[in-house]
Amino acid sequence: PGDNGASYDLKLVNLSSNEIIDYYRGFSNRTLWPLFHGFIFQSYFDSAYWRTYLKTNKKFAHEVFSEVTSEDIIWVHDYHLALVPGMLRNKNDELKILYFLHIPFPNFETLRVLPWASQILEGILGSNVVGFQTRRDAINFLACCREILGLEVDFYKFMVRLNNRFVHIINLPISIDYNHFSSFASKKETIALENKIKKSLKNIRIVLSVERLDYTKGIKERIRAIDYFFETYPEYKRKIIFLQIAVPSRSKVEEYITFKREIDELTGKINGKYSFEMWSPITYIYKSLSQEKLIAYYKVADICLITSLRDGMNLIAKEYVASKLGGSGVLILSKFAGAAEEMKERSVLINPYDIEEIANKIKLALEFDEKEKVQNMLVLQEQVKQNDVFKWCKNFLNYFYLNQI
Repeated sequence: PGDNGASYDLKLVNLSSNEIIDYYRGFSNRTLWPLFHGFIFQSYFDSAYWRTYLKTNKKFAHEVFSEVTSEDIIWVHDYHLALVPGMLRNKNDELKILYFLHIPFPNFETLRVLPWASQILEGILGSNVVGFQTRRDAINFLACCREILGLEVDFYKFMVRLNNRFVHIINLPISIDYNHFSSFASKKETIALENKIKKSLKNIRIVLSVERLDYTKGIKERIRAIDYFFETYPEYKRKIIFLQIAVPSRSKVEEYITFKREIDELTGKINGKYSFEMWSPITYIYKSLSQEKLIAYYKVADICLITSLRDGMNLIAKEYVASKLGGSGVLILSKFAGAAEEMKERSVLINPYDIEEIANKIKLALEFDEKEKVQNMLVLQEQVKQNDVFKWCKNFLNYFYLNQI
């Protein structure tokens, strides 16, 4: 049951060990994930992965079809299930199907590299409405439909003509449950943890980064920027720490195993270079944290530093803002994160590939006037509060109903 007393049923789709390896770790996370984030040379194009992805999407489509009626709305999510809308459409042309992609959608020049690009596009186009995080992603999708499939595309109305029907394309950035984070920030357990952290830090300021341990998050670039920061601004030694919370992710995928080792080594190198007595520049936490502890860190952090090389949205930016009740803070945000489209006016934007710019913007943020920080945070909070995940869901469904698709 949900918080409001509503309940829902779950139906398990059992996957074999081979399907987990080739469908999930393989095609989903060694092919689509890197490619859709623009990492072409990280992508593996393996026909065995593709065959298992196709087979597994059929399995999901079969289970969904066995449950639905003509009155139901089917909402398919993310790159793991890109073929499901088309498979369902082939079973019943009258179904009401929505699809939302949580990660970026690549441009034509990137997607055309994928041997199965046409099948992925055709699968997604089985939907009535296709949603993306940003306008740029939506335009990329429209361009790919025109260039790869040769379909009639309307860039003004954001529609694709497919046979005798139109597929509606929208950009609708996802959000968070604002009240969940703001209420957690007020809990006595969170406040106790916050005070404990403050006491341990004394007067040391925190620059916080939180993400899954993933090569798309710009962690290497950030660590190099930290090195440059202390080289250029040595007066900040022993006055700030960079707190890196890395949540374990896809730990059985080869690229992630290698990436973790590289981050461990790079962090150790920087700490070895600058550490003095009890102070180290980087505090590296590699585990998932409780909500109370994570939000306590959000509350004490002077700066939240997000260096994504490419990101569909990045909800950490919104979680940080929602947790800073009555306080100040600065959001330094990669211009390549989807959240930058919404939050650019009151955050500090960076190019995560430019380590000098990252370092300089950190110094700028550390020197912000307190009044300016509070004003910026209040504007960001109101923005996230007014556009929470519930409004996102409502707007998506309303688009379908109001357009009588």
